[in-house]
Amino acid sequence: MKPSIRILLPALLLALTAGCAQYENRRGVEATWAYAIADMKPGETTRSEVLGLLGPPSQLIALEEETVLYYLFERSDGEALILVFYNRMQIDTRYDRAIFFFDENDVLTDLASHVAVPASA
Repeated sequence: MKPSIRILLPALLLALTAGCAQYENRRGVEATWAYAIADMKPGETTRSEVLGLLGPPSQLIALEEETVLYYLFERSDGEALILVFYNRMQIDTRYDRAIFFFDENDVLTDLASHVAVPASA
């Protein structure tokens, strides 16, 4: 085998095993509450109204004298560089969430929300 082929063949194989990857993942309840939450008023809005607007929550928490509806949406984006001796992956995960507290009569007592701004924005 010629010396140039002995050098080029491993270099070619090394170049062919390298690669790039992109990653995207979305889980949970889509963040539609960002606009609907403005019309919800503690002491007036009922649990059935919230469920009608937002659909089933990610989690239902039953406390002693109140019920909590928890909505969560997870969004991850990332990139990777895959080489033979070195790999690098960077993932940016953001969480949108809303939480609603209801008394024993299913009337809203408190609420809070946060919609994460994507890193590219």
